[in-house]
Amino acid sequence: MAPFRYTLRVRFNECDPQRVAFNANYLTYIDIAITDLYRQHFDGSYAEVMESSGVDVVVAEAKLKFLAPARFDDQIEVALTVERLGNTGMEISALICRDGDVLVTGELRYVFVEIGSWEKTPIPDQIRATMAQFGST
Repeated sequence: MAPFRYTLRVRFNECDPQRVAFNANYLTYIDIAITDLYRQHFDGSYAEVMESSGVDVVVAEAKLKFLAPARFDDQIEVALTVERLGNTGMEISALICRDGDVLVTGELRYVFVEIGSWEKTPIPDQIRATMAQFGST
């Protein structure tokens, strides 16, 4: 199955004085891509999908490996692959590339929680089915 792909341009305010994208922004780029995945593949925005399902999703773990920098005004692509869908969580891998060259790899683990109680809860069927489309198997 194909990963979900999202393209964006590195803005000046995301860079350090050397015009290199500041490291924490790569997590933001991944978050923007995931939000757009929901926007494109569900009926409604991320918030609408989650609220109508009575759940939210939180990052439980994040790991990034930096291979090369993105710079001001670079157009980069974030490719997301769902590596695992568990009962209450999912693991996503991310590749951030420029012109086909991998700049950053990421691994993120998410946990679904009930809105209000923040207790772990099973992944809703609608969300599971959609995310499975971007699975590695």
